Amino acid sequence: MTYIPTEALPNLHKYKYGSVDKSLVSRYILSVYWNNLVKIFPLWVAPNLITLLGLMCIIVNVATLYYYSPDLGPCPNWVYTTFGIGLFLYQSLDAIDGKQARRTGMSGPLGELFDHGCDALNTTLGVLTWASATSLGQSWWTVVSLMASLGNFYLSTWEEYHTGVLFLGYFNGPTEGVLMLVGVHLISGCFGPAFWTLRVSELLGPVLSWEDHPLTRIVGGLQLNHVLIVIGAVVMVLNIVAGLVNVIAVKITPTEFSHPDRSIRKALFGLFPFIYMVAATYTWLRLWPSIVNEHLALFIPLVGLLFGHQVGLMITSHVAKLDFPYWNSTVNVLLTAGCVLAYLDVSLESPLAISQSAALKSFLIAAGIQYGSFVMGVINEICKYLNIGCLTVRKLKQPSKN
Repeated sequence: MTYIPTEALPNLHKYKYGSVDKSLVSRYILSVYWNNLVKIFPLWVAPNLITLLGLMCIIVNVATLYYYSPDLGPCPNWVYTTFGIGLFLYQSLDAIDGKQARRTGMSGPLGELFDHGCDALNTTLGVLTWASATSLGQSWWTVVSLMASLGNFYLSTWEEYHTGVLFLGYFNGPTEGVLMLVGVHLISGCFGPAFWTLRVSELLGPVLSWEDHPLTRIVGGLQLNHVLIVIGAVVMVLNIVAGLVNVIAVKITPTEFSHPDRSIRKALFGLFPFIYMVAATYTWLRLWPSIVNEHLALFIPLVGLLFGHQVGLMITSHVAKLDFPYWNSTVNVLLTAGCVLAYLDVSLESPLAISQSAALKSFLIAAGIQYGSFVMGVINEICKYLNIGCLTVRKLKQPSKN
């Protein structure tokens, strides 16, 4: 199967990376660390190999989680410390792959696709360790956390497609968001995940009075893990507003990076794929509610693969200047099939006696095959046309200043 039409391949040469990073932490603190870290890697190390190494840190985290707690329950405290270290390593390697690309002269569309693809998978896998570290476990709170995380990532990718610029605000996911998660894991490593079930009033009771005002009583009654979710929800709303404003702005006043189509209506319709994914996921879980309490450890990776496929198509369309992928047959067919299967199971007078675990494993395998085929197909097409290697450096250039 061809993912980039032959006539669109020359557009790969027109690709230009644009980014805006307003994070003060990134600019004034971490940048010094990153600029020195990248010098550790020889020039023969491909930037995509660094990206892949970072993703492997997260995969090791998840493998450790499944070993100690396949139901997303509590792990030994020291395990959460390793989760925090692994996540910080991922952030570090994810931040320097672009620097290594400039050092080796390998900046280009493949790096953009590879980096965002790994980030999409990490966004999903990180929810698994988050659920265990914050004592959310297999619950609707974890589902909400998953959808919020994926929503932020989808919106950022959608915004980049239309504006041509990756916009990172003063508080953004790759920097402050990841550091917050690292802190959550390290705190769980010190005090255990049960720490996050404490209520605000229990933690700050000696300092503040929680009886003076109804609002303070409400806040005081919240568990700490729910407070984290509220913070994430506020950030998501702010990102949604910022993303909409930025996209509408470039439709009105185009830039050298922005997509030439100036239709605001068509741009907003690009949010439909994710809305459909959320609706189908919710429908599936409502029909088979036991998934939430028993099989989230299977269901979350399944959703992650489908999400990775969806945003992967979006990023491919961005670098190859293709039309926006409003409909992803692979993703939507699998999601719809899951809903239909669950509906038949609960609606028939004689239940089909379907094993939910077996069904989810089958869907997971199918999603994995489809996603793997997509990834390998796109990488091979780009590498063949541009005559480059994915995980190797074919031509070295003199180091450039970071």
